[in-house]
Amino acid sequence: MPFALAAFACACGMLPSDVVEHTYPTLADARRDDLFVKGWLPDVLPPSTVEIRTENNLDLNISSGEFSFSPEEASLLIAKLKRGPAQMGFANWDKTVNEYADDGYAAWSYGDQYSTWAFFCDMSIARCEYIMK
Repeated sequence: MPFALAAFACACGMLPSDVVEHTYPTLADARRDDLFVKGWLPDVLPPSTVEIRTENNLDLNISSGEFSFSPEEASLLIAKLKRGPAQMGFANWDKTVNEYADDGYAAWSYGDQYSTWAFFCDMSIARCEYIMK
């Protein structure tokens, strides 16, 4: 995980807050727990998605996490996202985006009426990290 996102996660961990972490082995497990209904992650993940990890800060209404999927389904995810990072309003956001790019992760975004997600994905290994605000 690039330094800026790691620093963000540490800073949130130092604040008095209610942070809930979940790990889902499969997309079906995440659906059974109503992950997408709760709004922490949009329902855009490919069917083969596995190893879903979420960290949700209930006080700050911020979520971050990661997931993997079958490389053959990358186009299914890309079709639902916009190219380029969202402007998230975090300090040093440009540095975060550049660090992900240096590590081979392309920036994508998704938004609805309530939240905006920035996805950093390396399609060659079919893995994404995300942050929601």
